[in-house]
Amino acid sequence: MSRTQLEADAQACLQQAIDFSFDDQKPDGHWVAEVSADVTFTSEYVMFKYALGIDMKEDGEALQRWLLQDQNEDGSWGLAPGLGGNVSTTTEAYLALKILGTPAQDPAMLKARSFMINNGGVEKVRFFTRFFLATFGLVPWSAIPQMPAEFILMPASSPLNIYTLSSWARSTLVPILIVRHHEPVYALPNGRSPNNSFLEELWCNPADKNVPYAPPLLDQVRNGDFLKFSFTVADRIIGMFGSLKYTPLRDISRRKCIDWLLEHQETPGDWAGFFPPMHGSLWALVLEGFPMDHKAVRLGFEALERLSIRDARGKRIAATVSPVWDTALMVLGLCEAGVANDQRLEKPVDWLKIRQLVDPERGDWRVYCPVKQAGGWSFEYANTWYPDVDDTAVVVMALLKYDPSLISSDCVSNAVEWMLGMQNHDGGWAAFDHNNDKLWLHKIPFSDMDSLCDPSSADITGRILECLGLIVSHRQGGSFNGRLLPLVHAAARGGIEYLLREQEPFGGWWGRWGNNYLYGTGNVMKGLVHFVHHNHPRLRAAIQRAIHWLEDIQNSDGGWGEDLKSYVLPELAGQGVCTAAQTSWALLSLQPYRPRSHPVLERGYQWLISNQSVRSTNGASWPTDVYTGTGFPKVLYLGYPYYHHFFPMMALGKYLNDQHASPLEQMPLPRQLVAALNRPSALLTVIGSRGDLVVFLNIAKHLARTYDHRVRIATHPDHRELVENEGFEFYSVGGSPVDFAKAFTAEPDILGSAIRGEYAALKRSFKLLIERFWKSSVDNNYMAIESADQPAGRPFVADAVVSSLSTLAHVHIAEKLKAPLALVSIQPDLPTWEVPHVLTLNKPSFSSGLLWNYLSYFCLDLVNWIAFGSHINYLRTKVYDMDAVSWPEALYRHQLPHFCLWSSSIFSRPSEWGSSVKIAGYTFQEDSTDYVPPEALERFLESEKPILAIGFGSVGISDKLLRVIVDAVDKAGMKAVICRGWAGAGNDAHMPGHIFVIDEVPHSWLLPRVKGFVHHGGAGHTAASLRHGLPMLVMPFFLDQFFWASKVHQLQLGPQPLDHRRIDTQQLAMSLKELSSTKYVERCRDIQLQLYLEKDGARVTADAITRSVLTERKVSYCSILPDLEAQWVHAGSGTHLSGASAACLVSHNILDWSHLELTPGFSWSKKQSKKSPAFLEAIFKLTTLIIGFFYILDAMFGWIIGRGFNDKTRLSGHKNDPIRQARIQQGVHDLMFIKEHTADEKRQGTIEVHIIGKWDIHDGVRYRQMFDVAKA
Repeated sequence: MSRTQLEADAQACLQQAIDFSFDDQKPDGHWVAEVSADVTFTSEYVMFKYALGIDMKEDGEALQRWLLQDQNEDGSWGLAPGLGGNVSTTTEAYLALKILGTPAQDPAMLKARSFMINNGGVEKVRFFTRFFLATFGLVPWSAIPQMPAEFILMPASSPLNIYTLSSWARSTLVPILIVRHHEPVYALPNGRSPNNSFLEELWCNPADKNVPYAPPLLDQVRNGDFLKFSFTVADRIIGMFGSLKYTPLRDISRRKCIDWLLEHQETPGDWAGFFPPMHGSLWALVLEGFPMDHKAVRLGFEALERLSIRDARGKRIAATVSPVWDTALMVLGLCEAGVANDQRLEKPVDWLKIRQLVDPERGDWRVYCPVKQAGGWSFEYANTWYPDVDDTAVVVMALLKYDPSLISSDCVSNAVEWMLGMQNHDGGWAAFDHNNDKLWLHKIPFSDMDSLCDPSSADITGRILECLGLIVSHRQGGSFNGRLLPLVHAAARGGIEYLLREQEPFGGWWGRWGNNYLYGTGNVMKGLVHFVHHNHPRLRAAIQRAIHWLEDIQNSDGGWGEDLKSYVLPELAGQGVCTAAQTSWALLSLQPYRPRSHPVLERGYQWLISNQSVRSTNGASWPTDVYTGTGFPKVLYLGYPYYHHFFPMMALGKYLNDQHASPLEQMPLPRQLVAALNRPSALLTVIGSRGDLVVFLNIAKHLARTYDHRVRIATHPDHRELVENEGFEFYSVGGSPVDFAKAFTAEPDILGSAIRGEYAALKRSFKLLIERFWKSSVDNNYMAIESADQPAGRPFVADAVVSSLSTLAHVHIAEKLKAPLALVSIQPDLPTWEVPHVLTLNKPSFSSGLLWNYLSYFCLDLVNWIAFGSHINYLRTKVYDMDAVSWPEALYRHQLPHFCLWSSSIFSRPSEWGSSVKIAGYTFQEDSTDYVPPEALERFLESEKPILAIGFGSVGISDKLLRVIVDAVDKAGMKAVICRGWAGAGNDAHMPGHIFVIDEVPHSWLLPRVKGFVHHGGAGHTAASLRHGLPMLVMPFFLDQFFWASKVHQLQLGPQPLDHRRIDTQQLAMSLKELSSTKYVERCRDIQLQLYLEKDGARVTADAITRSVLTERKVSYCSILPDLEAQWVHAGSGTHLSGASAACLVSHNILDWSHLELTPGFSWSKKQSKKSPAFLEAIFKLTTLIIGFFYILDAMFGWIIGRGFNDKTRLSGHKNDPIRQARIQQGVHDLMFIKEHTADEKRQGTIEVHIIGKWDIHDGVRYRQMFDVAKA
């Protein structure tokens, strides 16, 4: 389609939309469309009227018809079309239908019953559904949390009171306090009973309806959820004192509740503008004895009926009404469409103006808001107590687009002053309340919807910034209040900082009030455009990430869509069937930053034009069957039909008025060259034996071979040959796993060793390890392996880090690099109640569920921090220009992906480990198909006697122990192959004939040829035995060996483990005979089969790292050579530059490296931090004092022995940031590489001329005029 034709079609489409808008206008000028929702509101309406004995004969059939037509094919009712069934919604709809007379044997009811039983039954319903069921005796009141009416008496100054709740929770809870006090039990068609069987068929276990509403107290303690524990205990204590409801204080509380409800009732009878407060408030008044003809009750029922809609589909109850919202957005859309001069807009503008809320007394927002100037708008017809900043911002923008001269009006000034006062301390804005962010309230037992608070949200903040941006960029028709203008600028800065913190790693923003990341991102991008010219590199980088994300998720048909499931599964962000609203949000986001001729935009406009299929008398609109509004994420979704109309109008209007500059001319580079320079680099850091290394080697193979990553492995020099033989870059960090093993072979109690000072022997070597691990991320003394795919000598800078926990430097390296981090473990090393930290074990047994188990992990980490914390902070502050950290910040406050490479059939994931921890499965060294065994070994194995394999890996064993083993094998009548391993064991010159000693032999070759395996319990040896279904006898020495030894015995995979320090020949011989018997064979083969069915853990880990970690790198692309990733951003203009472009401009003295900042590859913001349990916070604070005390002792001791606190093993400080220097070297290399691989000298010059020539338009995209005057 030609550009001219596209413009013509867009103009025709827009005119059809304009005509549709005026066709739908109300006589008084405003607009309003039905707000669609799930069936719960209609169902609760039916329950309520039936409970009060109100006749429903006139409406019964219409209500039934509506409920049945909304049922899913599987018999359920869902939260929104296409979302599938929900047990709470289905229960309420089923009960309403049964009350209305639908037989239980009706096919629709039978299907609903089947769905409920298959999905856990009534036992699984949410709190509010359970509450409504209790009022009919369908659930005992004992299964409902206590809600004492005395809550209303708590003063606003207390940390817990009704005003610490969100506006919607507050207005719903106050009446519910009254209902909970009365605990009514109403009759059903089968009669009245506190144990009514009316819904018996929906229960999985109808004999036990007293379903707990909170997890067991012990589980809460184990999970460290002490706040929830405290609330649950308090709830149970209140429940024990049932007589409280008969005290004078309860009478006072009830009167206070009723007074509050009467005060908050609107003149027409509404409460808070939506169904739950109206429903609850009427219920409370009736229970308190108000007659049905009382004015408050009568007006309340009239307001409730105003929420009803009746048409051919039946009668239903809307959650709310949206006249102000619909009218403001429609006016704004029509102004963007270029018809601000149309006289038909005069009425709706006047209609909006008179609905501004300026009463100096009304409004719950006044309780905590520091600014008392009223001036907001609410969503509904009648809701003077709860204006919201979202409606207010849209109304202000609509007024200014209609008539720019209103900028100087009191109407706009008052509205802006009110919005400024509603800004939260974090810089963002919420919808209704000020600083309403006490998220700990969600621990209250009756909170199962996570909706008791109204914290700042990105979508609201973006909308406010859009409004403030119009104010500060205003240039026509008057001037804004000079007193407020500095406050507007300050508020905008706070809002921008909030949004930068809230951006998701992939580039979008979460949407609180609309679905979901497309809505949040759309609002934010429209707000930030007004401030993008400011000298704010982080802001420009954030916008660039969002642009790339939006372009990446465009559907193949040109539109955009997002499923509501993205609230539950964030990986579905931006994925879904196209809708007009979501396509328009994406277009409105991109329009300020891309030329109107950009293919992504043109395909989006074509989608809108092609899908305008809903007709009116004179115009046309778009389908509205998909819900794109959000009431409460995961709980309530809303359908706003006009979303699919006025947002497309805005997008098409802006397209037709757009005057973008021409895009930058691109110079394509050869594909192979681009692939080489954009190839991501992964750093794998590991401490330990060969068994530990094998795990990382296998991960490296998948990363390199499957996903084409450049891989560097940083580990001990002992492993150099093994790493380089696999073709990977090796970086030596020093240290020796053999020396470490020898240091603790005699005494495995490492915690005790640390307390006794024996740990000091390893302290200095570990400091060197930490330093070298850190250097390995950027040090380029090691020359890269030359290949066709990898430019020789390209400086290494890690784009992602994969590490074992024991390296200690991992999180600090990743934070400095701004790179994602994934942790890998081959034994449990995360806090759990199941097993103590393996470093604290000194025998092959332990008890689950002990407090010590959980605390031992923190004790070990505390010891490490005391030993190395000052050194880590030295490196952070003196070498790498980072802030110092405390112990908990070093690791515990980050929710990091963690992969455990063992089988869940051996040790399953403890419940206290979060979703970021995955049991990936075992991984094994590749089978050596070309191994040729010595002939002597093959002859030795040709024996009728049972033959065992014996090996201790990296553990060096004493001559005494070796002699016991040799004698025991003989006494048991067996033969054995002893593998020396790489620690050395045995001398074949002095071995009897029943023993064969060999340096190394692949497990995959040897183990299938023997009857059993005697080993030290290392993770690798244990896994090898399991893989071959071989019984094993474990003789643990230290560390995780005790853990695996214990698990082997618990799972009946071998005899009881033996203590190598106290073993004798007789005891070992008996165990060897037991090992070679058939006692353990069947169980071992069962485990072998399970392992066979599992995926390779290294592959699972590599796949997940690539999908969930490396893909979270915030990749931006060069503005000059757009095929290349950008490592730099120009501080003044925000232009993104690849290393080659930056090096070219610096080499020609156009720029200096000091003008450039590194682009962040990954967000290590507070958004990724997780809140620690309360008791851990207490531990963290206590250990701060302990650490300080030990630092003083360490410094004094160092001074006494002449070592000093800052010993000589530390690196000398560098004046230049090592990461920055490595990126500079990389850029210089990349420029040379591009020039060397250009076809001819003429093209070489063209590359540099292109880079330099484009620099004079380094702002990239010229932004449109920020304030479009809609009215001449």
